[in-house]
Amino acid sequence: MNAVRLKWLSLSVLCSMLLAGLTAWQVTDWALHRHGLNHAERQHLEPDFHAWMHAHLDITPEQHTALEPLEGQFEQERTRLKAAIRTAGLELAQAIRTQDAHSATLQTALDRLTQRQAELQRVTLDHFFAMKRHLRPAQAARLLDWTHDSLTREP
Repeated sequence: MNAVRLKWLSLSVLCSMLLAGLTAWQVTDWALHRHGLNHAERQHLEPDFHAWMHAHLDITPEQHTALEPLEGQFEQERTRLKAAIRTAGLELAQAIRTQDAHSATLQTALDRLTQRQAELQRVTLDHFFAMKRHLRPAQAARLLDWTHDSLTREP
């Protein structure tokens, strides 16, 4: 393969990875925070999933006791990962500004961002399934519907 073709192929792969990373970040942000509010409103009024559960799933006191530690652990992990995603995004932005398309620094920054985004998605899914184990079948079905609708609804 000649050098020009290899260069264009590498650039195409890098751009595809960047687009995939940004798309994953956007989908994660959209799925976790979409409630018809603009960005400033969302920053001020983070969705209170705990309140939604109590309002729509008829959580019993026993379920509340079982779910409360899961909610606290998830919120701590979500906060940590959102901060890590923000930091990785800033590192990628800096690398884009100071590196060329084939630099190891840019690739490392992109990899770090996509890894953190994937971690948040995995933690969110793990949390969903951990909560589901403490719900009655009808409650679990409502939670599944809410999660499905959150991922499929237009922004």
